[in-house]
Amino acid sequence: MSEVAIDKVVTEINGFRQRLAMLKEEYARANRAMADKMAQLGENLTRRVRDLRDQVTNAPQNLLGLESRFMSGDIPEQEYKSTREEYRNQLQTNLRSIDEIRSLLMVMSQLEMRPGSAAGTGQGGTSPRPSQTD
Repeated sequence: MSEVAIDKVVTEINGFRQRLAMLKEEYARANRAMADKMAQLGENLTRRVRDLRDQVTNAPQNLLGLESRFMSGDIPEQEYKSTREEYRNQLQTNLRSIDEIRSLLMVMSQLEMRPGSAAGTGQGGTSPRPSQTD
């Protein structure tokens, strides 16, 4: 091979190395961004689970209090019915929220299991999934 051909090959190899380095940097940035988004999703999900837990645990007490006040004559029937309907709607919303949270947990689990994801490569950045007691 001539010196010109060798220089041309070396130049091409150096160009490939530069492009590979740029791709690695871009991949690392994308990986960090995904890890940040997953951490943010985990935090939002934890907050949502806590709020939902509070609402669900208060619902029976609220219903019992409403029934008690109605039976003792403290509130009129119309107010009782409208408040009871509000509680019913809130419980339905809570059930939908539980389904949404379940779906989000499945998505997060699948993302964490992906090869090359931030969690899979040991780069961290994700917060643990909320437990039932959070």
